[in-house]
Amino acid sequence: MKRGLIAVSVLLFAAAAHASFEENGAGARAPGLGDAFTALADDVYALHYNPAGLAQIDRPQLGLAYSKLYVGLSDGSDMGSSQFVYAQPLKHGKRGVLGFGLDRFTLGSLYQEQVLSVSYGRKVLDRESGSQLLTGLSIKQLGRSFSAGAEAGNACDGLNCNQGADPVLSGKTSKSTIDTDLGFLYRFPRRFQLGLSILHLNSPNVAFSGSDKVERAINLGLAYKSLWLSIVGEIKTHKDASGKMAKEMIVGAERYFPTLEHGQLGLRGALGLGSGEYRQMTMGASYRINKIQTDYAFILPVGAVKGNSGSHRMSLTFHFGAPTADEEISQELLSQAEKLRKHGPDYGYEYSEELKPQDLSDARLAGVRELIEKRQYRLAHAALVEIAKTQKLSQGLLRLSNRLELAAYHYAELPEPASQFDRALAGSLRRFIDGADRLAVLQASYAFSMKPEDARLGRLLEEMEKAVGIKAERLPPSHPRSFMEELLWRVEFAHTRGEVGKVESQLSDIIALEPDNVTALERLGSLRYLSGRYLEAITIWETAAKTETRENELLSIREYIKLARERAGGAVMPGGVAPAALVPVVAPEIESSTSAATAPAPRAAPAPESSAAPAPRAAAPGDARDIDKLYARGVEFYSHGEYLQATAAFMRILQIDPENGPARKALERIDRRRPRR
Repeated sequence: MKRGLIAVSVLLFAAAAHASFEENGAGARAPGLGDAFTALADDVYALHYNPAGLAQIDRPQLGLAYSKLYVGLSDGSDMGSSQFVYAQPLKHGKRGVLGFGLDRFTLGSLYQEQVLSVSYGRKVLDRESGSQLLTGLSIKQLGRSFSAGAEAGNACDGLNCNQGADPVLSGKTSKSTIDTDLGFLYRFPRRFQLGLSILHLNSPNVAFSGSDKVERAINLGLAYKSLWLSIVGEIKTHKDASGKMAKEMIVGAERYFPTLEHGQLGLRGALGLGSGEYRQMTMGASYRINKIQTDYAFILPVGAVKGNSGSHRMSLTFHFGAPTADEEISQELLSQAEKLRKHGPDYGYEYSEELKPQDLSDARLAGVRELIEKRQYRLAHAALVEIAKTQKLSQGLLRLSNRLELAAYHYAELPEPASQFDRALAGSLRRFIDGADRLAVLQASYAFSMKPEDARLGRLLEEMEKAVGIKAERLPPSHPRSFMEELLWRVEFAHTRGEVGKVESQLSDIIALEPDNVTALERLGSLRYLSGRYLEAITIWETAAKTETRENELLSIREYIKLARERAGGAVMPGGVAPAALVPVVAPEIESSTSAATAPAPRAAPAPESSAAPAPRAAAPGDARDIDKLYARGVEFYSHGEYLQATAAFMRILQIDPENGPARKALERIDRRRPRR
């Protein structure tokens, strides 16, 4: 091999990648998104793109990847890269996540680069609103080397050889140095994430001799992430080979198509534009089943690197540990969809009607029922056994005996409930004995969320799952919301999709767990009002009023009750205005948040505008100076299709200023779009 061939080969690499340790991506999922992964960064390859994203991982992940770069170059160059990455949460992520990586780039046997990295990401801010700030740091050892070959000792100048040792290739053939990356990730309460990564923070010198610095690169990205859809945009800035500042802008999206039994298929693509001749199109696909995910990406540069047929990437990712919260929600949604498909929309409230135990209302079981009500489960089971000796056994009686025996095995008796935990545990056992299986498991899950260290309750929950075939709700320790906040978040998610029936059933579940939950009561009352069930709405709101301690909210609830009574009785308000012509008051102002305290209220249906103004209120809650802010918030909600939240904002305006025309017209537009039952 001649000196010129080696030099050209090395220069070819420089032409393709612009500089040493140039960004070539990692894995196959992120490259399928055009490497616009700074704001998403939600898997083990976050350590390459934005180490802050590691803090989003709540169970160990292992990734293996190989890439064939710039296939089809006219000189036959063989360029490839491979990665090995691993992420390990510490204390389920409470103390951050450690990441380890090995990245190797090769140009045949002539040249190679290797990066060893140790990364750490951690959540540093977690607000009640649901927003979070994550930060991360990577420390890397950069190493590069080339093979000089025998020709290095016999330089040629044109056709004249025997010129002695080559001054370039006979020197050092390897170099290593330390590099650092810094990353930040801000998670907004509503599915948006903003990411910033600073790569090669210290601009390390990787020259074999002289100076060859790896220039600092800054990437800024924004991502929208829902359960099965992600949309990303990113701006990358760095110096090109000529020393000029180069910019690239990439937009991409990915969509997963899950199935209940056959895994998930994912598709993604991106388009990149930038300085000079940079143009790039990427596409990719994923398939995931159980805890294994395989990804493929195809990258086609248009303009920068000539005469090639693109790059191909493949990766394999292993997920260890229990399913994440998003995975469990996804599986539950698919499971419910499958049940509805098979059984129709009226599929039962409980899924085991044919397996229910004996009804305790049977007069012969009065003594057993009394002991159960006193929470003396062992004595109740013994009394039931004595009764069974005197009569013919039925399947229902046997099932009741089995359930009582299971309850008594774990809790022979329980004291008078003195806390929310005590009430949840006792309520769960009673529902289990009665055969209300789904609520029994849900309430036991709620109790367990309050005392996850309670091994006895954990064993009971496992046995209940096996007995009734219903999966418990176990939130991971790193979950950003409490159990009740999570249920209210799901109510909000159903709101945004217009799934009124699901909203009502989920609110009913919350009230079954916490009968005095004011937030859920107010929203359930609003749903009853919307459907014209005014008397039921009044009853629910009166219950909420007994518990509500905030004066402004109590005033609003009383107004709801007053209006519902007028609608129910057909009365005419002072001034000759029929109640149907008035715009009803809805739940208090709702901030844009996923937390329990700020979950949006179902709105009351606005009626057609009347020529007569509503009677003025004696004390309109709120300040007129807030109207502009409320209107802007309502417009923002409306533009995102979140009509329930928009209604709450516009209704608050009408509480302050009943004659506000823009708010009334906005409510009319929302009413025309509102899904009808």
